[in-house]
Amino acid sequence: MTRFIDFKTMETKHLITTFLMEKFLGGGKVETVKNIAAIIGCILSVISLFTLCTKGGRAFVKSVFKKNTESIVKENEQQANDISEIKKSLAELVVGFEGLREVAIQDCRNIIKTIYYKYQEKEKIPLYERKTAVKTYEIYHDLFHENTYITLLYDEICKWEIDNTSFKDLGD
Repeated sequence: MTRFIDFKTMETKHLITTFLMEKFLGGGKVETVKNIAAIIGCILSVISLFTLCTKGGRAFVKSVFKKNTESIVKENEQQANDISEIKKSLAELVVGFEGLREVAIQDCRNIIKTIYYKYQEKEKIPLYERKTAVKTYEIYHDLFHENTYITLLYDEICKWEIDNTSFKDLGD
């Protein structure tokens, strides 16, 4: 977006400002206010230039900034240390969870294998064992995204007839 300077508007604003200052401050007072502002500006500029150009002035400016930023620097260092400790702890947790994941995968395999070999001869499975096989396979396949020979065993289990009359296996 391009902006165009409207000199008429700027000139009008300047005239209005000048008119208001003369009206409220009086005719000669406007020039006095402008002169005082110019003198104050020059004095501040000289002080700033002197402060920045001398060793003492630079040291003073540095000490002011250093004093105000020391607490920020200390806090930043503490936060950096905390972050590195958190990263280290997180890496240890990831390794630990990876080990637990492998244990859980192996447990799922063992449960399905045990069910398969226990009922393979009859090809009849009690309802609760079927539900256990289904839930275990869902965890094994959907959560852990594993797909090995356990899938073959599970597919065979799903083909078996459900034995609703056998409750003697509940004690096992």
